[in-house]
Amino acid sequence: MNYLFFDIECANCFGGHGKICSFGYVLADADFNIIEQKDILINPASKFHLGRSGQEEIELGYDKEEFLKSPKFDYFYDRIKQLLESDNVVIFGHSVNNDINFLLSECLRYKKPYFTFKAYDTQILHKHFMPESQVNGLGKICESFEIEVENLHRSDYDAYLTMRVAKKICEYRKVSMEELLEICPNCYYSVDKGVVVNHYVTVSYSKKLIDYARFIKPDPALLKKSAIKNMTFSFSLDFEQHKYKQALFLVNNLRRQAANYTTKLSKMQYFLAYGQECKRTQNVKELSDGGVKILDEESILELLNIDTNVYEQVKAWSLAKIRGYGIPKRKKIVKPKSEQE
Repeated sequence: MNYLFFDIECANCFGGHGKICSFGYVLADADFNIIEQKDILINPASKFHLGRSGQEEIELGYDKEEFLKSPKFDYFYDRIKQLLESDNVVIFGHSVNNDINFLLSECLRYKKPYFTFKAYDTQILHKHFMPESQVNGLGKICESFEIEVENLHRSDYDAYLTMRVAKKICEYRKVSMEELLEICPNCYYSVDKGVVVNHYVTVSYSKKLIDYARFIKPDPALLKKSAIKNMTFSFSLDFEQHKYKQALFLVNNLRRQAANYTTKLSKMQYFLAYGQECKRTQNVKELSDGGVKILDEESILELLNIDTNVYEQVKAWSLAKIRGYGIPKRKKIVKPKSEQE
């Protein structure tokens, strides 16, 4: 079995969608001997915006012209699919959930089928095996391991550093990578049909959704025609975990229509069932005396008047885009010139 370490750089993430400009990877054997290392440069078909407002721009490993003269993502789609869906590789990335979502965004943009694969996250592995460490970034972790860093933000080099970090964790634990993954088998993300699942769950999705619901205020424009005003909804645990982005999006729509989200059986009136029967689903069926109406995804979308095409795209949105959905942007206040002076 070989190991594939990969990293992605984007030209920008406008609209919550990453526009990929490079896909770099290192293919290594079980002893971390490099078989192949390559950086695939991609024309992002979008302008470059390499930093947050007020911060210094990230410096990529190549001139922007090198990316712009390369083919677009759809040209490399089959090659990337072959790498990620190979039967004889275990895949790794650092903070790999971000890279997975960049891939989903591009598949959506270029109308390509989503990739199906799973990838272990070296950031999570590092956190699991070295809980005393306070660093998360690839560069800082390399520094803590005394790994020399020369050129961050060149995808194939970042993939190489990810491999070095994985190797250091193995040395720290005095085990092989195969044994390391046996000790911590759930430190990975999987993506199937555009749905990303974090198998290393350390937080309550229900609590996250309840906290988020408190943040969203009813939308006056929707109140007059709201058919669910003051109604109370809940979701199955399986839905919250496996479709967290969609759950967040539904809570957004519920609150904007003056409905509520709860986990208390005594308060819920509608329940979204999904996947395997979790304890919450069993309680609804056994203890509600038929007082809770059980819905599927299609019926809740119809009830909330949500376009199914928009809902289908949510899995490729960033969390920031979902949380900001329907919330008016604050107008920038421009001071008079006299005050600016």
